[in-house]
Formats: sequence, structure tokens, C-alpha cells
Amino acid sequence: MTRKPVLVLVNNYKDREKGRKALSNIARCTGQSLQIIDHATPNLAEKVSDLEPDLVFLSGSEHLLSRPPTRQAFQDEIDLVKDPAFPILGICFGHQLIGIAFGTWMSDMGQMVRRFEPVTVLDHHQIFDGLPAIITVAESHRQTLNEVPEGFLRLAFSASSNIEAICHESMPVYGLQFHPERSDEEHPHGRTIIRNLLNLAGQAMS
Repeated sequence: MTRKPVLVLVNNYKDREKGRKALSNIARCTGQSLQIIDHATPNLAEKVSDLEPDLVFLSGSEHLLSRPPTRQAFQDEIDLVKDPAFPILGICFGHQLIGIAFGTWMSDMGQMVRRFEPVTVLDHHQIFDGLPAIITVAESHRQTLNEVPEGFLRLAFSASSNIEAICHESMPVYGLQFHPERSDEEHPHGRTIIRNLLNLAGQAMS
């Protein structure tokens, strides 16, 4: 009998309801249940590792990483992504947190972007299997990475972010500025991306 993957969501939202909504959306996209753990959990890296995850999602957040107190509050999670023993997908804030962990910085747009937006795929990585060169996905952010982190590849861009998708050159660490979990029937591309990542995690399990 095939073992079901162990999926973990690190919740970065202040509003617990938003964390539960992210959990529900990812579960809908994967067809799998997830375990959720709050970013402020003591010994976060150890607690996540103890779950023996096959794929870890880092959620979005209302926090802004350009603020030093925010970076300090999320230092344990920043440390978690630097040398993981499991695949990681950072979503929006989680994507930005990966950038911070690997030495890049933030740019503030001065306003929120909340819409479905076309994103141009530059490098047809496996996470984009079955998708066109221009995908349409949900955006909800006001800050973006201002450069590609060292050791990463830029995979996509859009009108609101020059760095919409990244992956590490040697570690299974991925970042998406957009929210793939907020896909719907009219805009299913994000769901396909999550399922592609789940397939990659399954390959790592075998």
C-alpha cells in the first residue's frame, strides 16, 4: 500500500482564520490532509522535522518583512529554510522569507495588489508541467523581492513582480510570489502547480 505524503503548513498569518483558510485551500488543491504548525512554535525547525514531512508549505501573511521586528519574529522560520531536509514551497510571504534567508531584500510597491494576474513563465521547470507559457494566478501582496537570491533561478515574472517564481539550484526549495492555493475553476493553474510539486515530493519519497 502506497504511503500518503506527510504535508505540513507553517502558518504565518496573525489571523488564525486566514491560516485555516490557507490550510483548506491547499488541502483542496492536493486532495490530501495537512498538519498545521504556527511559525511562533518554540523550536520550530525541530518540531517540523519531527513530523518527517514530504512537503512543507510556508503560508502568506499580513506581516511585512521589510520591518526589522518582523524579521526577528520569523528568525526561526528563516533558519528552517536555509538547509532543509525536505522540500519547501514558500507562498507570497513565505516566498519573500526564502529570499531574506538567502540574502536578498524587499521592495515596497506602496499599495496592495489583489487580483488574478498573468504571469510569464521563463524556465519551464517541472512545477509548470502541463501549463502554458503565460499562466493566470491569484496575487495578494504589496512587497516583492528586489533580486533573485544567491543560488536560485528565476522562473517567472509579472507586471507586479519581476520575481514571481524561484527555485534553488541544488536544494528542493521553491518560492512563489502568487497564491497558487487560491485557484478556482476559472483559474486552475495554481492548483496544477501545487499538484506538480506534490508529484516531485512523491518522486523524492520513492
